[in-house]
Amino acid sequence: MAEIRIEEKKTTGSIWPWIIGLLLLGLIIWGVSEAFDESDEVVTEEVMENDEGVAPVAQGVDENNNYNDYEVNSDYASAKEAYLATTANMEGEMGLDHDFSHQALTELANAASALAVSAGVDDAANTDGKAQRVKRLAEEITRDPMAGDHADKIKMASMLIVEMLEDVSQAKNNQASDAISKLRQEAQAMTAETLTLNQKENVRSFFSQARTVLNEMS
Repeated sequence: MAEIRIEEKKTTGSIWPWIIGLLLLGLIIWGVSEAFDESDEVVTEEVMENDEGVAPVAQGVDENNNYNDYEVNSDYASAKEAYLATTANMEGEMGLDHDFSHQALTELANAASALAVSAGVDDAANTDGKAQRVKRLAEEITRDPMAGDHADKIKMASMLIVEMLEDVSQAKNNQASDAISKLRQEAQAMTAETLTLNQKENVRSFFSQARTVLNEMS
């Protein structure tokens, strides 16, 4: 007689614990996400409150529908005032240390750069690159009082500033173009072969004419 084998039927476990577990996991992830979102909102509010002391970059539209960046204009006003104060009295200011020329060139480069930004020509004209080169040249003339290339470097820096102002003038319908042409002449009057201390008047004339240009481009 054949033996009949009887096997126990294996019962399959319930899937409800898995479903409940997944739901709980989803709730935990949602809770953590909400907590981070609230934290970000708090941080954003704190940053906005702390930014109240920072000068706003307000923009407006003038009668020609051109956008004006008031913070840039403020930067130019500050740079201009600094230059005008430095060059208000140039008698006896030029010595072997060249500190006066260094400061005047640096402040003039800052003013020209701010003008270029306000006119929207800073990128196309590589204004920042020219301004940085002016500052490097201005720094170099203070390193060795006995070097014989100071006049050459002051002239190169002066010509770069003239180029920056010419770019701004063209963008502003040739504003102050006559004064800038005179400024170019003053820069070209400097000679690289002559020591700076022997051509103080040429350097002073350049800085003086630059004062005129900045006043006309205000």
